[in-house]
Amino acid sequence: MKTTILVIGMIKNGEKILLRKKPDGSPPYKETWYIFGGELNADNQNPEEVLKSVLKKQTGIDIKPTERLDWDTETKPNHDGEITFYVYLDYLCEYVSGELNPGEGIEKLEWVPISDLRNYDLVPPSKKLFTKLGYL
Repeated sequence: MKTTILVIGMIKNGEKILLRKKPDGSPPYKETWYIFGGELNADNQNPEEVLKSVLKKQTGIDIKPTERLDWDTETKPNHDGEITFYVYLDYLCEYVSGELNPGEGIEKLEWVPISDLRNYDLVPPSKKLFTKLGYL
């Protein structure tokens, strides 16, 4: 089984969390909202630098990782249908500057009040993290 390590950034701006919506029909969780992340491809990659770079591409904004939150795992098919073991390294990130501009593969970006997160159809890993943090 393939293993993939993803560094995940939950971007906060005051009492709001930035979410992205997957385009309709996108696997593996269709038409859902989720937080951001990127794959660690090499042993010497700095997770915080990967987050800054990936989130700039995905959102158009600059962020600052402020706290390592937790880690989690999930087994599911990847985009090619291959069963993959995912390891998620979760970080809290702070919005620094910039205007939202959805990157490739992102239908919509939205600042969501923490109190409204329960009204969104969230992917299981995001829902699990928000539950651990007491947001859901």
